[in-house]
Amino acid sequence: MSRPLLVLLLLLVHPACEVNEQAPEELGPRHATIEIGIHRIDAELADTPARRQRGLSGRTTLTSGQGLLFPYDPPAEPVFWMPDMHFDIDIVWIRAGRILGVHADVPHQVEPPLPRYGPPGPIDLVLEVPAGTAQRNGWQIGDAVEVDPPPRFRAGAAD
Repeated sequence: MSRPLLVLLLLLVHPACEVNEQAPEELGPRHATIEIGIHRIDAELADTPARRQRGLSGRTTLTSGQGLLFPYDPPAEPVFWMPDMHFDIDIVWIRAGRILGVHADVPHQVEPPLPRYGPPGPIDLVLEVPAGTAQRNGWQIGDAVEVDPPPRFRAGAAD
């Protein structure tokens, strides 16, 4: 039997070889690995308008070692607030691969008016992690931040 015919026969007989034809966006949120010093964070990307607007609202928890990463290109000075939040967070402001600032232990608040939080200058990434993460890991202004793969904002993408 010829090799191409054998490969075709195996693909027809073995149903586990199905190809998933969904676009990556349809498979759920994208993720990136963030390294700050010796610490790693698995971050979901808020890389579409809907994901950026939703943020962590409505979630009941964010476990240690996880986060939500917001990319900005071009760099911006976004203002964050925490509607419908159920837990406290740290907000880490990042520019050009370095920590530019940290709002530590930001409390969730359900009663208006909701406080607003902004960076100390233009940033290209914002990382939200569970409250206490920055202090526990010793993160400081100027620390190097590596993100793999580098995220980008997908302005026209559907959620």
